[in-house]
Amino acid sequence: MTLQQLKCFLVMVEVLHYTKAANQLYISQPTLSYALSELEKELGVPLFEKKGNRTCITKYGESFTPYVKQIFSTLEDATARLYEMLDASCGKINLGYMYSISFDYVPRMLEKFYADEGNSRITFDFFQGLHSVMIEKLKSANLDLILTADPNDKTIIGAPVFHQELFVIVPENHRLARQDEVSLSDVKDEPLISIGGKASNIRNHLAKCYERIGSKPIIAGEVAECIAMSALVRANLGIAVTPLSPTFEGGRLKVLRFCEKERDALARKIYLLWLKDRQLEPAVKRFRDFIISQTV
Repeated sequence: MTLQQLKCFLVMVEVLHYTKAANQLYISQPTLSYALSELEKELGVPLFEKKGNRTCITKYGESFTPYVKQIFSTLEDATARLYEMLDASCGKINLGYMYSISFDYVPRMLEKFYADEGNSRITFDFFQGLHSVMIEKLKSANLDLILTADPNDKTIIGAPVFHQELFVIVPENHRLARQDEVSLSDVKDEPLISIGGKASNIRNHLAKCYERIGSKPIIAGEVAECIAMSALVRANLGIAVTPLSPTFEGGRLKVLRFCEKERDALARKIYLLWLKDRQLEPAVKRFRDFIISQTV
């Protein structure tokens, strides 16, 4: 059974006339008759029959028709999807990123990206999650691009796009609350509220920062997101060393910057990452190249 045979069948269903159908298909009448005859042989049933001078469709042909139409409809959809995938001006991008950049960096980059009307038909599916979860989703092809820290994985490549400053969040009655800036040594003995446990990149990053001053973080509690973190800090259960979040606004907390000489060293580098051996669709490449062009 070939697509050409099925196409001959559908045209014949439309016109029920061999000469007209052959003309419409730009083939000879014997070629059309042969194609339909071969199709009937394969199916084992007659699709058309003669009634006097008229050609009529059989009950088998009527039953077969909607399925053949569905085949061509599906084929058209598949073809359209492939053309869409090859068109850099449209398509869908599965983008993953950390919670801590969902409030500022991601919305800002999307606003700039959509400022170009040529990108208006590109859509996104977003995923926010922990570093390790995003790496797994990238490797399983559930995400096209992710914004997170460098995983040091040979199957993943990427480019650094910005440095994320860390801040110290303390309750308003904390001994450091009257200061505007602190050093890591000022807070090294303070109990910390940490996000994400050992699976979190920020936790691993802080451990390396503390190691530089010969210390280790004292983890007083682990939470899944910033809202819980701010609530526990407000309750005087610990402080936080973290990127900024709107959840730290609104009173009873004080946001402190690290002193200028430590600020850059404590900041963590955020990367745009993609799988090394995966072929990216043109729209994904377009967004990837845009983000890299905005590197600061």
